[in-house]
Amino acid sequence: MVDNINIAIVEDNGVARLNLRNHLMEMGYADIGCYSHGRELKPVLKQRHFDLILMDFHLGQHKNGVEVVNEMQKEGLLKPSTSLVFVTSDRMPMIIGQIVDVHPDALVLKPYTIRNLEKTLRACINFNHYLSPVLKLMDSESYEQALHTLDSLLSDNQMPKARTNMIKLRARLLTKLGRFDEAVAIYTDILKASDNIIWAKWGLIQNTYLAGNTEKSEAMLQALLDTHLTNDKACEWLTRINIDKQEYQKAQEYIDRIKEGELSLSAARLKAYLYQVQDQMDDAISLLEKKRESNRNIRERFNELSLDLARCYLTRAQDAPETERAKHLQVARFLIGSAGRNLHGQDVDIKRNFMTALSFMLEGDLNKAKELLDQQDMQSVLSMDIPTLSDAVNAWFGAGEIAKASELLCELEHKLEHLPDENEKTVSSLMMRRNQETLGDRKTRAMAFNKQGLEFYSRNEFADAIDDFYQAYLLFPAEPAFSVNLLQSMVEAGVHTHKRATIAILHKELSSHPLSQANAHRLAEITAKASKLNWLDSPEQPAE
Repeated sequence: MVDNINIAIVEDNGVARLNLRNHLMEMGYADIGCYSHGRELKPVLKQRHFDLILMDFHLGQHKNGVEVVNEMQKEGLLKPSTSLVFVTSDRMPMIIGQIVDVHPDALVLKPYTIRNLEKTLRACINFNHYLSPVLKLMDSESYEQALHTLDSLLSDNQMPKARTNMIKLRARLLTKLGRFDEAVAIYTDILKASDNIIWAKWGLIQNTYLAGNTEKSEAMLQALLDTHLTNDKACEWLTRINIDKQEYQKAQEYIDRIKEGELSLSAARLKAYLYQVQDQMDDAISLLEKKRESNRNIRERFNELSLDLARCYLTRAQDAPETERAKHLQVARFLIGSAGRNLHGQDVDIKRNFMTALSFMLEGDLNKAKELLDQQDMQSVLSMDIPTLSDAVNAWFGAGEIAKASELLCELEHKLEHLPDENEKTVSSLMMRRNQETLGDRKTRAMAFNKQGLEFYSRNEFADAIDDFYQAYLLFPAEPAFSVNLLQSMVEAGVHTHKRATIAILHKELSSHPLSQANAHRLAEITAKASKLNWLDSPEQPAE
């Protein structure tokens, strides 16, 4: 089995990386890739699959291993079938807690013996091999089938030593499927056997909250305050819960219980955005400036914090009288420029260009803004993170491209659902809320697009009609009339696929929903025409 295993090592120290590689080769592993930080590994993961990743926590002048893992999960680069083993010499409870939160298969503490490392890796690989039918289904997000397969393996009980890890995986699958009460029951049983299992406590709190029992989850979090190992994380959770309830003062009280120097990057961002929603921009800027300075040697974090600060100054410029905008825009542009001095690449350029375009709009120079927006790379959303998508929504809206802004907002909402970091999810929700306030509520926007689409359709301008009906369909899929209009336009124009919509998929969706008599009659006519042309036989894959 060893011959077929490929491993990635992520370690910033060259000597430690070489030693680890040599140890693995002595164990019989031959297919080993070595990387000094996450930015080196991520492009490779787009091309190939690794069976196991050995990840160091501290990665020098780059984001730490937990941040890298969160990014890879967010971008769909780290699949459940890849074993993840963390290696660290740091024994601080805060660091160990961060590592545990990303659910690694194992944690190896330095200094380690070769025997201990080999034993750990073999256990992970054997467990991964045994669970491969489950993990491959999870790779394709077939969680219901994965749960059924896992239950069969648990019933067979052929690997009794792995039973606890399998039950832990079962609870996580139940959470994915929205079966929160069943997950609560599993975590409760685990804690009855031993009430010191931290991951089970967090799992219980999470599923209690998701099941709608907010008061009970808050009470459990309260019990974890003032304990060194759990205080900071409990404060972050209570902050997020109160932000969701829009009880911002109470949220502020909880986040203030974490010492400023001990705020993680995501917690610092959470606190900065909490200041902003309370119109305390000076406090937000002060916090981000301190965090930026303390991360000056970690280039990726420094760049991200520079852009966060630039957004604050752009907001200040937007809120200021036109005669006072220049000084805020000057600072914003300096920060945008400093974010790209050390790191280059398409994703960095896109971030900077959207923000620079916004600064031109605030100056009243729409032509310069459009020059940036019309660049070819600015049309792709695949590589955009949520802050960039939020900037893009504002930029395209400011340029008068309402349809483009609306589509990007839908993409933002879609990506928000898959964020692994809860602090980032809350911050992104606050960003999304601002965008929604700018563009208006979904149903109103959908109706406006549908009305405009009908005007294009009446003039046989099908390409423009399809664009508008697609926007209405994205914004409000619960209204069958929008889907029928889109499907009819695509069939009449002979367009099999438009972005994420296809004739076959639209037809399948409409066939499974109750329709009014008029829409049912229209669907029957569309079906007859599409069937004659064999457009419903094999569902096409939508464009990404």
